[in-house]
Amino acid sequence: MAAIRLAAAAFGYLCVATVLAAGIGAAILIATNRVDTNKAYSILAIVYGIDEDKIREQLDEESQPEKDNEEPDMQAVIDARARRHLALDFRIQAIDTGIENIRGMQANLAEERRRYDQLKTSFDERLRKLEEGVRDDAIVELQRTMEAIDARQAKEQMMIMLERDDKSMQDVVTILKGMPNDKRKKIIAEFRSEEEKQKLADILNQIRLGVPEATLIKDARDQLDQFQPEES
Repeated sequence: MAAIRLAAAAFGYLCVATVLAAGIGAAILIATNRVDTNKAYSILAIVYGIDEDKIREQLDEESQPEKDNEEPDMQAVIDARARRHLALDFRIQAIDTGIENIRGMQANLAEERRRYDQLKTSFDERLRKLEEGVRDDAIVELQRTMEAIDARQAKEQMMIMLERDDKSMQDVVTILKGMPNDKRKKIIAEFRSEEEKQKLADILNQIRLGVPEATLIKDARDQLDQFQPEES
């Protein structure tokens, strides 16, 4: 048994020595330029048991240019174009939807503005009538009060009104115009001093001019003139 192991070991050593000797011999041949590089590689391939032909075939296959597999696929091109067109359609649809929404908002805004203007006009008209009604009622009540007191006291109250506020002239004129003629004559007769006569002259002048009706008409005309278009 020991002899077999010894023989196997000796054989192994012999093989290794043979391979080393062949390698050294090939190296010497290459170093002394006795063989070219290709022959030296062939010798080494034989020594080390390498299939040189198989390696050469493999290298030839690897060195061959690869076929152009990057030719465009027609279906891929069609799909890519379809995706681009679909994305464009989505964008166009989004823009159209946005435009429609804006138009709807503008229409709603215009309708809300119209309703607001209508409501404001109605409110202003009701407020105007309410103010006029309150003012008319107050003037009528003041007129009745002055008719109930004596003429001298009524004249004094009118003078106080005229001295307190310049705008009271219209109220005094309205009160005098609404009184019965006999009561009006008695009150007018009480304006005796120079100052009172001057105030009376102003009152009568306002009555001659048609105040307050003429003033209201003039104010209305002035407001209408503001809306007339400018001449080109």
